[in-house]
Amino acid sequence: MKEFSPYKERIEEKLEELIPSSSSDYDSLFSAARYSLLAPGKRIRPLLTLLTVEMLEPSLLEGALVPACTLEMIHTYSLIHDDLPSLDGDDYRRGKPTLHRVYNEGHALLVGDYLLTYPFELLAKAPFLTPFQKIQLVEILAEASGSDGMIGGQVMDIEGSSKIEQMHRGKTAALFRAALLFGGVISEASSEKLTLLGDFGTSLGLLFQMVDDILDQDHPEGEEKAREGADRLEKQARDTLSQFPENTGNLEKITTWVYGQIGVPPKQLC
Repeated sequence: MKEFSPYKERIEEKLEELIPSSSSDYDSLFSAARYSLLAPGKRIRPLLTLLTVEMLEPSLLEGALVPACTLEMIHTYSLIHDDLPSLDGDDYRRGKPTLHRVYNEGHALLVGDYLLTYPFELLAKAPFLTPFQKIQLVEILAEASGSDGMIGGQVMDIEGSSKIEQMHRGKTAALFRAALLFGGVISEASSEKLTLLGDFGTSLGLLFQMVDDILDQDHPEGEEKAREGADRLEKQARDTLSQFPENTGNLEKITTWVYGQIGVPPKQLC
């Protein structure tokens, strides 16, 4: 992922800028939000938005930064809530104590709420976008975050649903799909290209989750089936990319990186 360092640096700088470092009234809210949001991470979701815009209309890259960062905020909110004792009950995230361990459960719940709602304010005020583009992005993000996306997938997970792919389409793939669609909307892509972008994002998100399952040594019994699924999804993602007339090299590199994580030390994909 070193070749994407310049993009990641721009994402990190914008995230740093978007969350206030201090406030006389809300210091604990912002400091807690920064603790989780600015923790080291791959930033793959906002990166996908930037790479899509660069592929389709690179002159619009600056206008993609704020929308891209909203995806990372939504992702971070989901991690904060997932870590709570009432859900996964994790004490560490990305090598650091989880937010509810550093602050408390109440703060973690409210910081998650903040990182879920603030992105919609940012999209409504985002520079360089038309009103219609803002509406499209809000709709995409709301769907990816809600009952047909992350929240619905999480409910299926805590209920132990046997519909594994549907669960992962919500928990993981929905936000990947949104990241690609964000890039398409910002680039004013045709409806045909938006469909392809959505399909690629879903395949890549499912691949990401499948690889994560393989790396999870707590569930070795499903590894062979997961590897077969990863092979299928990797091919599916590449077949979709092959239908674009543009140079898809960077999106192919992301696909290669995700698939290539099979075999790395466990629990390194996040």
